[in-house]
Amino acid sequence: MTTVFSPETLNALWTCFVMALAASSIAISITQGELFAPLRQYAQRFGHMIGHLFQCFFCISHWVVFAGMVFYHPTLTNSGFVLVDWILAGFFTLTLSTLVSGLLFKVLLTGMAKKVRDKEVKEIFAAK
Repeated sequence: MTTVFSPETLNALWTCFVMALAASSIAISITQGELFAPLRQYAQRFGHMIGHLFQCFFCISHWVVFAGMVFYHPTLTNSGFVLVDWILAGFFTLTLSTLVSGLLFKVLLTGMAKKVRDKEVKEIFAAK
């Protein structure tokens, strides 16, 4: 009987999943959180591109994932070329991170829209 996933592949898949969640959380925290507003302002001093990097959660998640790949280097495929395998795992992780960030951002936007609607309804009823 052949196995689809070896224990090493499952471990690498888990590592990619955890790195994706962490990268998404770190990227959103740095680019959207008030705690990191001074860092974003400081980054603007180094030029438009560096400043943009610290305001774009998609952009900074690339760097967070690639840093994670340096430390954990999970391998999902075995092509015989380690660099190719790491690049594939890195972009797989980045895709997961982007998916998680998109879902979190959609939840945030939905929550904000609900707050605005609630405020508008209160203003309408207060005016009567």
